[in-house]
Amino acid sequence: MLSRRLGTFISNIIAIIAAFLIAYTFRFGWEDADTFRNINDALVLSYLLLCYVAVFLIYKPSNLSGRRGLLRTFKESFFSMLFVAGLFASIVYMAHISDSIPRLFFGYFFSFYFVFSLVVSGITHRIIRSIQSRHKRQTVVFTDRKDKTKVIRNLVQNGADDFEIVGIAEVNAKGQSTFYRVYDGRFDKSDTDPMTFLKTHNVNLAIISVDHMDRERMASIIDIVGEMGIDSMVTLDSFAMETFDSKLEDFGTLEVVRFAPRIFSELSLFIKRVIDIIGGLIGCLFTIVLGIFVAPAILIEDGGPVFFRQKRVGKNGKYFYMYKFRSMYRDAEERRKKLMESGKNEMDGAMFKMKDDPRITKVGRFIRKTSIDEFPQFFNVLKGDMSLVGTRPPMIDEYQQYSRHHKRRLSLKPGITGLWQTSGRSEITDFEEVVRLDCYYIDHWSVLFDIKILLMTIVAVFTGKGSE
Repeated sequence: MLSRRLGTFISNIIAIIAAFLIAYTFRFGWEDADTFRNINDALVLSYLLLCYVAVFLIYKPSNLSGRRGLLRTFKESFFSMLFVAGLFASIVYMAHISDSIPRLFFGYFFSFYFVFSLVVSGITHRIIRSIQSRHKRQTVVFTDRKDKTKVIRNLVQNGADDFEIVGIAEVNAKGQSTFYRVYDGRFDKSDTDPMTFLKTHNVNLAIISVDHMDRERMASIIDIVGEMGIDSMVTLDSFAMETFDSKLEDFGTLEVVRFAPRIFSELSLFIKRVIDIIGGLIGCLFTIVLGIFVAPAILIEDGGPVFFRQKRVGKNGKYFYMYKFRSMYRDAEERRKKLMESGKNEMDGAMFKMKDDPRITKVGRFIRKTSIDEFPQFFNVLKGDMSLVGTRPPMIDEYQQYSRHHKRRLSLKPGITGLWQTSGRSEITDFEEVVRLDCYYIDHWSVLFDIKILLMTIVAVFTGKGSE
């Protein structure tokens, strides 16, 4: 819940500064120059901000979800204000500056701070909820309860604002399941197996909400879902899973356990995104400059278009359009089908690769050798569809051939570069080796690992290693 914690922090900092300025005005007035002999305003404001930072780091409300009732918000603001006041009083007393701070100013400030923290916090959380509602996690629910409507209603009423239930799997005592697609509260029975649906659709989360399901069957669902790289949440008391990370967290007003092959720190993911934005901006500038020279060369050899746009599969099966400088002839997709049919694919598994690919133009061979064709993907990074470092985004027909464990390589955003690309991609002919490298990257991911891969990429580009 990093976004909500961050929103709480920012809103309270704004409230403290606003309350201080208005309390200052009420007590002293802006035009009274003698004020500075009565109160060292900069020092006092610094103390107040430091007190709040200390309280913020120590005091964590029991619920940080979007379903924040007025009474809960009032209580959290009151206790936060009370702790700040107590800590501030202790500091000014020990610093022997309490006599220089008028009690009336003290009263004004904390009265205004309490009101402002309520107002600003409410506005901030409303903005966060609005943003999250437009980026909902596609969710499938597994349950052994007969009343599916009640299960959905309980999750919706008590849950967070950033999820949307798209399917529900009703599991009976024998372990057999019936799958229903969910549309606006309606349940449409489907012939699709729930695990097949997870494998072939953009699903970000699986929730297990049960009464009598035994641990072995529940563990089996978590294991299968986790193998696809999809997180699981269980609305039950926690229990250990040897092969998965688990984390107790809030899901609205419910307490759930998140199970995943790897649980990433939200702070680390935030840092990764900041690096992506900075790198994306720089990369887009380079792309524009390179385009001045690349575009005419492409147009002269094979006409337009200059850019190649192709639908790819991103994180957890979400489709997006990936951009490149066009390095192949315009009928490359039709040629690819013929090459596949004639057995020209040199890659074992759900991926096409061919040495001396006849679809590549002369200009294309140069920009591929120098990796210039990849530069437009920096726009994908800036949009948030891709990252600087990640796994290779598959084409749709490749994705449709995936086995269950293959989808796990899509549990992080795809990247312009990655461990596979820096390991000599033209020399790898087994798709399972690509999956192994991608899963190794996911299991060992860190910000420092990304930086290492970026440095390896720079070396690979200049040496031509792994490119064709």
